[in-house]
Parts: sequence; C-alpha cells; structure tokens
Amino acid sequence: MDTAALPIAGRAGRDGNGVAARSRRTPGQLERSQESALAALCAVASYLDSDEDMPTFFGRLGGTIAGLTGAQRAAFWRLGPRGTLAVQPVPFGFAHESAVHGMRLQMGPHGQGVLDRLAFHEELEMVKGTSPALDAVWHGAGLSEVRSSIAAVWRAGDRRIGAVAAYDAEHGFSPHDLWVLRLVGLVAGLLWQYKESEDHLGRTAVRLEHATTARRQLLNNIAAGGDEARRRFASALHDDSLQLLTGAELQLERLRSEADGRLPTSQLDGLASTLLKVEDSLRRLLTDVSPEPLQLPSDLREAISERLESMRIRAGIEPHNDSRLPNDIPGTIQSIVLKNVAEALNNVEKHARATKVMVAAEVVDGGVRVAIADDGTGFVAAESARIPGHIGLVAMRERAQLAGGWCHIDSDPGAGTKVEFWIPLSL
Repeated sequence: MDTAALPIAGRAGRDGNGVAARSRRTPGQLERSQESALAALCAVASYLDSDEDMPTFFGRLGGTIAGLTGAQRAAFWRLGPRGTLAVQPVPFGFAHESAVHGMRLQMGPHGQGVLDRLAFHEELEMVKGTSPALDAVWHGAGLSEVRSSIAAVWRAGDRRIGAVAAYDAEHGFSPHDLWVLRLVGLVAGLLWQYKESEDHLGRTAVRLEHATTARRQLLNNIAAGGDEARRRFASALHDDSLQLLTGAELQLERLRSEADGRLPTSQLDGLASTLLKVEDSLRRLLTDVSPEPLQLPSDLREAISERLESMRIRAGIEPHNDSRLPNDIPGTIQSIVLKNVAEALNNVEKHARATKVMVAAEVVDGGVRVAIADDGTGFVAAESARIPGHIGLVAMRERAQLAGGWCHIDSDPGAGTKVEFWIPLSL
C-alpha cells in the first residue's frame, strides 16, 4: 500500500497557520509517512498475536498514537446506540480521576453538531495546530485543561464506530498527524470488526456445543428408554406368555396320557402342533425385542456377522457381509449402528421376501456409513411412513438424525430395498 497516497479529506489538509498544504511532499515527508503507517499497522496487528483484552490494547494503541503525533494523550470514543460518544476504557495519558472516564457526549439533534461532522463527514477544520471546534467540545464537557486536539473518524468501511482523538501536542498538530489518526481509525475499525466477528463466532460455538450436548443427552435418553421398554416387554413375554404356553403344552400332554384313546389323536396332534408354532413365534419375537443382542459388542463387525447368520438360520436368507470397520469405534456409535442394522434386517426378514441380503460398512467422512440391500419385493419408499409394519424405517431415520447423521431409503416395488445411513464418530 502506498501510504503516502492516502488522501487528507475535508478541510483538514492545512498547515499549522491555516495555509493549504502543498500537494507534493518531500522525500523526507514521504519517508516519515511510511514509517508512521508501518508503526500504526504493526501496533494494530500486534493485537492478533497477544492475549490482551480490548481495553488494554486500545490503551496501548493510544500510546502509539501519542508517540507518532507528539501528543500527551489519546483516546478512542465509541459511538453508542443513542447517539452518544463514550470513551473506551484505559485512554492513554488521562489520570484515573479525570472527568473523561464518565463523559457522555451527545450528538446534535439534526446531525449538524461538531461531533456529527466528525463521525459522519470528517469536516473539522484545523487552525494553528488544533481544531477549535473540537477544543470547544472538550472544554464544554469539563476537560478545561485541553490546549489542542485533533480527531478522525473510527470506522470499518461505511460503518461508523466512533472517533479517535489526540490531545496536547507541544507544538500543535500537523496535517501529517491528522493523516496518522485517519489511518489508525481505519485499521482499528477493521480490528474491531474482526473482534466482533470472533466474539460472535465464539458465542455461536458455545451455543452449538450446548445444542450438541443436549442432542447427545436426548439420544442417550431415547436409547435408554427404548432399551428399557424392550427389556420390560421381553421380560413379560418370557415370564408370562411363554410360561403360560408351556403350561398349556404340559396340560395337553396330560390330557393325551389320560384320554386313553377316548379323544381323537389327530386333533390332539394338531393342537400340539399349533401350540409349538405359537411358542416358536413368541420366542422369535422375544429374540427380536430383547435388548440383550444390542448390548455394546466387543467387535462391531462380529456382531453384524452374528446377526446375519442368525437371520440365515431362521429365514434362509443368504447373507453377504462386507464390513471394513476399525476396532476403535466409540461404544455409543457402535450401539446406534447396530440398532439400525438390526432394524433394517428385521424388516428384510419380516417383509421383504428376499433370498439375499448384503451389508456393507466402512468409515468415511468422519463417520460410519452402512448400506443394507436386499433382492426382495420392495415398496414405494415415499409411502414407507404410512405402510403397516414399516415404523422401524422411521425409527432408523430419527435415530440417525438425532446422532447428527442421515438415513436414506431407496426402494421400488419388485426392485428390492436399499437402506443407507451415516453416523458421525463424534456425537
């Protein structure tokens, strides 16, 4: 950046006697401008590599301004929402008991006041090394000790943040000093905007972390609640229905032994066969709803293989397992993945009338992606939420979404079904 080419706007481009400044600068003036610009830029940029809070930094930046302009004091004035200017904490060179710390300078009622011109038009005139109109503002506000002052707008692009002011140079201020203030105001404005964006990003990150924590807790609660419901149902099924059915089978055998040929054997055999079918159906239901197979496996690949083998034995569906998963998948993720795999395979076994099923699993894009495809009858995927017996598909979608992932279901009548889902490795 050619810092010497930066304009001196408005009527501030005059020397200490009010005479218009020359349009051309000497080599010495150019070198001084470049050195001042470099010092100002380095002072502002240093904040990015420091752990200072903003008040401390602006106090230090005020010291840099004073050194570059020969001022005894310097301050940044922040424009508030109600049209007031208040000094940033830790203004350079001001005593702790100075009235400047509690000042609230009000803008003009119609945008025509001195402060309005400073903040929005940069029109303050400099005469004999000071800005008389600005001096009057400080004296009226209680800073009677001010002998000379200049100020420039503090902004980020078109946004006016406030003003930066320098006070009491021993020999008055020059147009070069005002140019330095304008440069600092521009660069400090960009820094302020960066800091606001950083703070906003930090608050957003905190809210996101809270939302992630809440989602994780919700997912765990849902999983725990689902397992508890399944456990209660399985317990009732085992301890009540199956026990009663076993008792009915024993009573049937007693009747058979006591009938001594008085009851038709074929009817007794038919009733025994029916009871055995009911018992087998209930035991398969018990296997499906029991939470025990969904306890965290020591090896997710082995758990998927065992579930496929169990389905092959019961339903005769030929499985193909292509699981390429590492051993260090977090337990919570394993549980979610296995529940969705079990849900998908249950649907294949109960509804698909399939002869083959394939499960492929791998780690990709920071998560576990699983695809379950069968060669069954298929269905209209868009209507899956309304099809009786397919509520498990809705559960799979919800489980994946709650974990921060996704679940897609692709199916057409007669074309089989493919269920694919992705679960992030970090909830």
